[in-house]
Amino acid sequence: MRQKSIGEVLKDARESRGWSFADVQRMTKIQARLVQALEYNDFEAIPDSDYTKSFLQRYAEILELDAEVLLDAYDSNSLVVYYEAREVPTSDIDLRRKVKKKPVKSYLPLIYLLLAAISILIFVTYIVSQRIQNQVITPPSTSSSYSVVSKTSIDETTPPSSSEQTTETTNSSTSEEQSGVRLTISGGGASLAATLVGATKPVEVQVSVTTTTSWVSLSDTDMANGVTLSPDNTSVTTTIPDGVTTANLTLGVVEGVAVRIAGQELDTSALTEQSGIITLTIE
Repeated sequence: MRQKSIGEVLKDARESRGWSFADVQRMTKIQARLVQALEYNDFEAIPDSDYTKSFLQRYAEILELDAEVLLDAYDSNSLVVYYEAREVPTSDIDLRRKVKKKPVKSYLPLIYLLLAAISILIFVTYIVSQRIQNQVITPPSTSSSYSVVSKTSIDETTPPSSSEQTTETTNSSTSEEQSGVRLTISGGGASLAATLVGATKPVEVQVSVTTTTSWVSLSDTDMANGVTLSPDNTSVTTTIPDGVTTANLTLGVVEGVAVRIAGQELDTSALTEQSGIITLTIE
């Protein structure tokens, strides 16, 4: 007979599947810092015991563990009893209770399918909105012809009108923007899509805080397993390797966190949830 704490059971099950805290947050909608608190047996970090039981129930289900065993251990403030191979159980309360007569139906394929459908919908919406904006911004050919005629008919000593000055300034700014690094964003709520164009590779990403504390991670980098930023550890910098075109930046807490990508400040004001995920595409 062996005994483990609740946090050790959760951690072993997660690591055996190769999941990070960001993966668990995405599947359970539980903040990564609270998932980490459950694995550290730091239940006091969750202010309400009802929330703690709910999080344990949800976490156990995605790990295909018997939630009743973990909840019994939590209520009795005891360890979880389990048995190694060839051992005879002496108690009915052990981890083998998670073995059911009928196989547990997994909803993960359905969840992945829904996420793929949502991603495709967001991408199509973004493409359509960009085309509509281009059609609105591009002036008709008759206006362009009229502008040329007006310039040739104006005396050289007469200053250009305010509308012509505005048009020339806008065209100049657009040319400078197209020749440099551009960072565009779309989306809102709990997720943003950011597109980086014209940056030198590998791309440098810097995340910093001032007074807040936030757990952050960036896939396909040395920050993939996450790092906690606080007033004592205010900044972290990493690079996205050459060849990686898409990476996910997870923010456990959005408010008070600043993000710079290839020297460009990323506007996170559209993230209105407490935590968020930023999908970065490098072109």
